[in-house]
Amino acid sequence: MTDWDRARALAQSGLAPALALVGRWEGDGIAHGEAVRGVLTVRAVLDATHIEVWERLEPLVAGGSVVAHEDVCFYRYDVASAQIRVLHLMAPAVVTEYAVEASMDGLVWVTPPNAPSVVWNLRGEALESEVYWPDQRVPEVRIAYRRVG
Repeated sequence: MTDWDRARALAQSGLAPALALVGRWEGDGIAHGEAVRGVLTVRAVLDATHIEVWERLEPLVAGGSVVAHEDVCFYRYDVASAQIRVLHLMAPAVVTEYAVEASMDGLVWVTPPNAPSVVWNLRGEALESEVYWPDQRVPEVRIAYRRVG
């Protein structure tokens, strides 16, 4: 086995907790106090060494103050640091990168004290996404997704 093959195998193995999210998901929830509908598309890319996650949220009520939201994340297992990492891209031109910890039911972003934390919990065919701002006990965003593909 070459070093390249070894690195690929380690990356794929380390990313295994995120592979369970692969699929198409739809759901409803609350974002910033208003009802939203979400679509989530998750796929393994680049020889299954990255997971690409596209999320789009739209308000359920016309004329609400919540604007449509779209972001994309790339999860990978960083062999050098032996940890899952997420690269998060979001309008307007926001790019951040965080460490990610695997929990019993999913993934948790490890963010600095002034940044929101993202929690993904997978229970069978149900996926829950929650976003917590620092010092909040109630999520600012909570979407309950169901697998549709």
